[in-house]
Amino acid sequence: MNDKDIPLANSKVQYHTLLEEEGYSVSETTVHAGGETQWHHHTHVSDRFTVVKGVLTVEFRVGDEVKKIDVRDYYAVDPGVSHHVKNETDEDVVYIMVQSGGERDIVLEPHRPV
Repeated sequence: MNDKDIPLANSKVQYHTLLEEEGYSVSETTVHAGGETQWHHHTHVSDRFTVVKGVLTVEFRVGDEVKKIDVRDYYAVDPGVSHHVKNETDEDVVYIMVQSGGERDIVLEPHRPV
């Protein structure tokens, strides 16, 4: 997956792949103020976020309900869980993401108001 071709995020989100091996990848993501990804899930891989600067907002769906948490350290998203991330602060957020468990994919989901 090419970092430049990810249709997932607005222009305020910058991805940089640090390592890509069979079965896992490590990337650094910077989310500027107002940056966010689209709602999506992964078929096989899990996301593990380690926030190294700022506060990352993660929203995920449980049934028809949207849950929101502010991550200052670590958070994991299992395969198949609908989620997106955003920066609701005025400062840059930087996180390291490890994806593992299978082939990397991004399944975009339509926006569903709650």
